Amino acid sequence: MVNETDDQATAAFWDDFAPDYVAAQNESRLAITTDLTAYLTQQNILSRASVLDVGGGAGRFALPFARVARQVTISDISQQMLKFARQAAVQAGLTNLKFQHSAWSQLPAQPQADVVFASMLPLAPAELQKFSQLGRHFAVLNRAVRHTDSISTELQQLLDLPPVLDPTNDATIFSEYVLAVRQLGYQPWQQTFTYHLTEQVTRKMLVAELADELTLHQQRLFQQWLTEKFAQHDEITAQQTYAFKTLLWRVGLQ
Repeated sequence: MVNETDDQATAAFWDDFAPDYVAAQNESRLAITTDLTAYLTQQNILSRASVLDVGGGAGRFALPFARVARQVTISDISQQMLKFARQAAVQAGLTNLKFQHSAWSQLPAQPQADVVFASMLPLAPAELQKFSQLGRHFAVLNRAVRHTDSISTELQQLLDLPPVLDPTNDATIFSEYVLAVRQLGYQPWQQTFTYHLTEQVTRKMLVAELADELTLHQQRLFQQWLTEKFAQHDEITAQQTYAFKTLLWRVGLQ
């Protein structure tokens, strides 16, 4: 159970992190917002609907949704994230957006919109009953479930590094969501979005990321690897894969 102190700490974190998060969001080359909006429109979920975007932050999904839906409400724990969302809505000329400053834990467990949506909201599977109750017709959860990087994988194997906790690489929680929704009596379906990108990496970037964390033996292996990889190149290419899964289910009918 989330208490008020937890909510205050979460709000303070996101208020502080908001500028960096929005900058990274604006630089993202992933087409997940466009693709998910198109998919939900094709499924007749967004068109002319009211949408509640729980933990909607700076409007990454809410803004493209608002171009299709009748109305979109962004609910978020961070005032600073909502400030960025308001600015983006004005710049985009969107007038069908509302902004609700609220922690997820404080939302009443009753219908708030035709569609309840969340992307990367840290929900426990046991909380999906309340999440379902926020929507009149549909509930939609979007989650990053896989992220691989060819260079990181190669170095982890070479140097025997422990796995890095990556919130964009968590397929287990999605499987738990599917089971929890079925246990509630709903019949969910899912859609996967996969993206393949490349990134140019320099020797300096890799040294800054790893060098201080390695043992003497690992340092020697790392330096040998760097010498081989960058012998005739200023940059090398990392192959990256990102996968998102979207879970959807009708609510109100069990």
